[in-house]
Amino acid sequence: MKKIAVLMSTYNGEKYIEQQIKSILAQENVDVTLYIRDDGSFDNTVYCIKKFQDKNINIIIGDNKGPCNSFLELVNLVDDTYDYYAFSD
Repeated sequence: MKKIAVLMSTYNGEKYIEQQIKSILAQENVDVTLYIRDDGSFDNTVYCIKKFQDKNINIIIGDNKGPCNSFLELVNLVDDTYDYYAFSD
């Protein structure tokens, strides 16, 4: 089974974040690990994300750096043990 790291940067996405996470985790025939970095949301995005936290979901809560720097932080965090890497915004 292929191992996939999905890197997601969030910012004020409470309206759709739960649906997005469920969709990513529902993928079949792959082993998905989700890395989420919240980029300083001031709505309920972090609350929504924390409802999903488990061993396959890693959450980083950070200050607002902008999407590029937020994703770069995730790229530097993830190791090289995955077969594929995907970005989700």
